[in-house]
Amino acid sequence: METCKKQSLKKSICPARRVLNLLKGKFTLEILSEIIDGNIHYSSLLRSVEGINPRILAQRLHDFEQEGILSRKVLPTSPPQVEYKMTKKGIALRSIVEEMKKWEHTYGA
Repeated sequence: METCKKQSLKKSICPARRVLNLLKGKFTLEILSEIIDGNIHYSSLLRSVEGINPRILAQRLHDFEQEGILSRKVLPTSPPQVEYKMTKKGIALRSIVEEMKKWEHTYGA
């Protein structure tokens, strides 16, 4: 496993820290869990993730899209609907999210 070390003047980010930085945002795990469970529309995510506001949900979804975890598709409906799907990278992240959920259920946080 690669360790976290300083390289020249910059601090390198070890792989585990990079993943944790990606997942640490408020509501991040809740959103990913909902999408993993098949909840793929913006409006249903907004209803399902307790306490989230539209701005935060939109920002998190945008961040996931920029990271290549989700793909976004605007459906030609009236009114337009947006559908989110896990990419190959996002599907690989699924097992990490599931293991974190198991750990929390076993040990609490």
